Amino acid sequence: MNLGMILPHEANHGKETGKVTRRILSALSVVPPCIGIRRIMLDPNISLVICSIPYSRGRSSQNNGPDRRLKRRLDRILAEEGVLSVIEHPDIKNLYGSHKTRYESYLTDIAVSRFTELLGIVHRGMGLGRMEITVTGCQRHLEYAITRLISLVKTINVLIPEGFREPGKAEEAFDETGIPVHITTDPGVLRRTPLWIRFPDDHESFDCLPAVYTGRIIDLGALKVIDTRAKRIYDICLELPESILGETGPLPDQLRYLRLPGFLAANCANAWGESAAEASIRLNMRLNLKP
Repeated sequence: MNLGMILPHEANHGKETGKVTRRILSALSVVPPCIGIRRIMLDPNISLVICSIPYSRGRSSQNNGPDRRLKRRLDRILAEEGVLSVIEHPDIKNLYGSHKTRYESYLTDIAVSRFTELLGIVHRGMGLGRMEITVTGCQRHLEYAITRLISLVKTINVLIPEGFREPGKAEEAFDETGIPVHITTDPGVLRRTPLWIRFPDDHESFDCLPAVYTGRIIDLGALKVIDTRAKRIYDICLELPESILGETGPLPDQLRYLRLPGFLAANCANAWGESAAEASIRLNMRLNLKP
């Protein structure tokens, strides 16, 4: 199985630009007319096949005659390369329609599974063992958070809505480590904690609390880190290793930090029979924050 990526190269018929285009294409294995191919090995059995196609900036992306001919050539190339799934640069919209495929759920799963890495980034250089934090989320995420955090912080406050069943891991975690796990329905607990970790699908009644909270929020559902005191918001993103980015060249932020990592993690996870988080680690992707 291989994966495909369609990128544009500027198609300008001026003399000087034509020379540049020919130089670019001379570095590629060229399939007429002017479709360049590069291959990046993701593992011994999976490659990312990058096809560079002519592109005129400002040109309408309607499926006219030349686009249909180009797509037929691309179809043949991708079939010969054994490509099962394709992602496109945002300037290319009507060839395979990959812009309609959503990868947010995979990115959220990765952020949830690797959230302790974000904790280290947000509070880099500060002693987590002296920190009191608050977590919110569904039952499954709360139990998972307690298990992962109990040895890292001073105190865990678990904020739940009225009538919500208490997570069963709290008492067990305290018995094993002696680190307090406080279960509460009082939002006032946020006033004494500098960090709030919001797992996906926490209770809707908590949505109004960021407006009055003065601390940092790692919002794993929204893929954001919010510094309410400094009034700054950062996107949680995945950084690809240089071995991949060095071959793709410059990419728009949405493609570079979100869609391409999500595409690779999702498809490789399926091929390897593991989670997207496990695949992201195997592909040497790094969680980071982007202003």
